[in-house]
Amino acid sequence: MPSFKLTTIYEASLLTLKDTTVDLSGCATPGEIRFIDCVAAVKGTLSICETNLNFPPKDVPYAVVSYVWCGYPTKKPSTTLPAFSVKGAESGEPINVRVLTQVCAAAAKEGVELLWLDRLCIMQTHKDDKAWQIQQMHNIYQRCAVCFVLPGGIGRLASLDEDTAWIHRAWTLQELLAPPRALVLFAWAHGAGTYSGAATGRVEEVAPRSQCAMADAVDVLQLSIAGEMSFAQDTPGGVRDAAGRVSIPVHLFGAPAAPQAWATMGALRLRGREAGEGAVWRSALMRTSSRPVDMVFSIMGLFGVALNPAHFDGDDRVGATAVLAKKILEKGRSATWIGASFHLPASAQLSSFPAFPSSSVSGRAMVAVGERMEEVSNVVDGDYMSQWWLKNAPKGHIDDDGYLVIRMPAVAIRRTTKRGDATPGIANTSISSEAHAYRIVDLQGKIWEVDKTKPLSRSVSAMILFVGTEGRMGSATTYEYSEDTPVRAMAVEAHGQGKYHRAASFFLGKCFEREIQSWQVTEVAVGGPSALNHSQLEVLRKKDFKVRRKPIEPN
Repeated sequence: MPSFKLTTIYEASLLTLKDTTVDLSGCATPGEIRFIDCVAAVKGTLSICETNLNFPPKDVPYAVVSYVWCGYPTKKPSTTLPAFSVKGAESGEPINVRVLTQVCAAAAKEGVELLWLDRLCIMQTHKDDKAWQIQQMHNIYQRCAVCFVLPGGIGRLASLDEDTAWIHRAWTLQELLAPPRALVLFAWAHGAGTYSGAATGRVEEVAPRSQCAMADAVDVLQLSIAGEMSFAQDTPGGVRDAAGRVSIPVHLFGAPAAPQAWATMGALRLRGREAGEGAVWRSALMRTSSRPVDMVFSIMGLFGVALNPAHFDGDDRVGATAVLAKKILEKGRSATWIGASFHLPASAQLSSFPAFPSSSVSGRAMVAVGERMEEVSNVVDGDYMSQWWLKNAPKGHIDDDGYLVIRMPAVAIRRTTKRGDATPGIANTSISSEAHAYRIVDLQGKIWEVDKTKPLSRSVSAMILFVGTEGRMGSATTYEYSEDTPVRAMAVEAHGQGKYHRAASFFLGKCFEREIQSWQVTEVAVGGPSALNHSQLEVLRKKDFKVRRKPIEPN
């Protein structure tokens, strides 16, 4: 095997790039990995290199960057240093030279000389190169030595007390979960020191008096959930309390106890296990992107899947989701997306999924609930925080029509015109003495009648399916309803021979853990009720999803 080497393909003084556009189309080779030379950047030169191998060996460390292309910063950049654009990515905020050099200086401080930044390391004008790089994105972040998170974007550094767009963007979820280590870079004028509160650790200056510091990303996320931290500078100075510490607001990842932050924390704590997959689905529901299909591409690597972007239209989130679900189940994994949210309405085409929110690069994820639009984070978990997952979720397969086919305990059910109290901990905590027929209340307060005497067949009009039980993440937070309703179920109604769609969701009491053992294990196809279109079905039925060239091998 040839030895690893880098070839410089682009070089220019950073100071001369002000208001210019960097174009790699004439010097880069499609389908190759590129890096920025951090040492050169700190000295004032933008030097971009290509590898002679598919990817650097594992003993060549590199850093990556997580940021938002188009944020909505609350402050204008205060620096007068130059900024430049990249050909094919002009829609993104210009790259601020000072921010780029600060990231490179931070990498050098961590002992890393190479930096991968998507804007400059992907041929933005080359469709095939972009498609291949997207397929490798998870491995690129997974193999790095460290990921630098820039919540304020590449145009400026945000301060800790700013509520940024980072937590709302699609790609940033994977960019935090995949790397072995992540550090947040932020504007800072208090020097190096220690912080405490919801997390404890150190703030390190990138360079003395640089107005730029870094701290552990998971700690900053935890501190954002709490809303503040207590900080003590290494060198005495400033106004302090009796203990020599000062309280500093932390809002980089949202308001205190933001559902987006809790879902991301759940995915972090549970990553590497199937339980974490539910948190990934839930967190993705609350995020947004300029292209709906990127909501799928941005998480597929977290499930060990690499779809070919060339197979999907930029707006086709539904079709890409169906193929991702198919590939996940083919790996023998569970349909954990069922538990992403029981409170959102079901998708019109893939009803085992919740409805897919509207997606835009500049706003929040919104979904239609009845006749009004709601921010997903306000309704995704109802009265529960985003700290739980669906245990014992079903396994199965996606058929050629996009239906989830599973075998689970089920029983016949029918709607009534009555309504009841749907509050968890009050509803569905007992079963009437008439064991073969009883009533239960769905999460919308509608009452359904269970009929265990009715045999199940492909012609039954409605049934209730057991889909798993609730697992909870350890937390100091108490839960109002404790363990009263741990069983999860959904009602499905027929819209064709053997075809069903999700019609309602249920939180059921502990008494149902024994009750479902008397239900009949039945095969059910859940999807629709609206059909996938011809192009979506054509891609779903494809047998070959190979990448254009050998993929990057994971660590």
